[in-house]
Amino acid sequence: MTPRHLYLHVPYCAAKCPYCDFNSIAGRGDEHAAYVDALLTEVRRLPDGPYDTVFIGGGTPTILGWALLARLLDGVRRHIRLADGYEWTCEANPGSSDADVFAVLAEHGVNRISVGVQSTHERHLRFLGRVHGAADADRAIAAACAAVPRVSADLMFGLPGQTIAEVEADLGLYRRHGLGHASVYHLAFEPGTEFHARRARGEMADIDGDASRELIDLVASRLDGMGLPAYETSNFARPGQECRHNLAYWRLADYHAAGAGAVSTVAGVRLTREKHPGAYIAAITGGGDAAWRSEAISPIDRLREAWMLGLRLSEGVDLDRLADLGDDPARWSAQAAVLADLGLVVRTAGRLALAPAARHAQDEITVRLMP
Repeated sequence: MTPRHLYLHVPYCAAKCPYCDFNSIAGRGDEHAAYVDALLTEVRRLPDGPYDTVFIGGGTPTILGWALLARLLDGVRRHIRLADGYEWTCEANPGSSDADVFAVLAEHGVNRISVGVQSTHERHLRFLGRVHGAADADRAIAAACAAVPRVSADLMFGLPGQTIAEVEADLGLYRRHGLGHASVYHLAFEPGTEFHARRARGEMADIDGDASRELIDLVASRLDGMGLPAYETSNFARPGQECRHNLAYWRLADYHAAGAGAVSTVAGVRLTREKHPGAYIAAITGGGDAAWRSEAISPIDRLREAWMLGLRLSEGVDLDRLADLGDDPARWSAQAAVLADLGLVVRTAGRLALAPAARHAQDEITVRLMP
């Protein structure tokens, strides 16, 4: 079937955050217009849809400013068809967003905005390399809520020196603005990031394991109490407010993509585009497809992805899907029974899910179950 999901990547940021391993680059404002033109050229080569979900991520899409955003969105809308009841998300940062930017997004059909806040405390924002202040986040979220019907905000926890009281205050952001979706991530030291290098030099360290588990439980409990239960390891939503685009990834749906470093998965082939925006622009404007790497997804890799991604979801792994992918229940049933007896997984009709108490051991359990 033709994929019904589309991802568009804008790689530019005001500054490169030291924890970020996404394909992003600071500055280069003089090439933003050429990048938008190249991105639209690639979009026009894709099927026109209809698309159930569209997601513009980065980087920081809103760094383009309202005029270039309008050019991008208008060009996308001229080519693609949106399905009835579509979801169109755009990521935004408080330092590059205002009411005018959000008005442009809404005018062109964006109906969901994801705001990268990360912390409501100035000292942690500085540590994370963010270029906005705490007050900017509240202003941006309020403006986003006035422009579109669905708004999410990202936060991070597990930061060095972060207190429980600070995490509690951060989570108050969702109650304060009545948000229907929350993405709350534990700080991770991803390879290739500045934080990863600093940890390797002994300048930083992971927080204590017991403290980490306490914060994981705290985040889930507080958000559940606000009516935002976890539907994925780091994502929480009111029923019906889940990010449908990301759910498509986690449920192994095919999707198209365009932009520097963007990855698409279509008919068993995963295509990654040129990561550097300059190389991407040159390839696309030269008539090429900007392919950096193309790989056929093997059956065993697809099966491993089904386990890894499915166990991140509160709904769990779809057992029929596993069977369709060639996984014989005889391989994993005994192990699942042991984990169920330990209270770590729950097996219901057609699904196998992590028990809430097992969220701290997700990686270990996944390794024990996947082929």
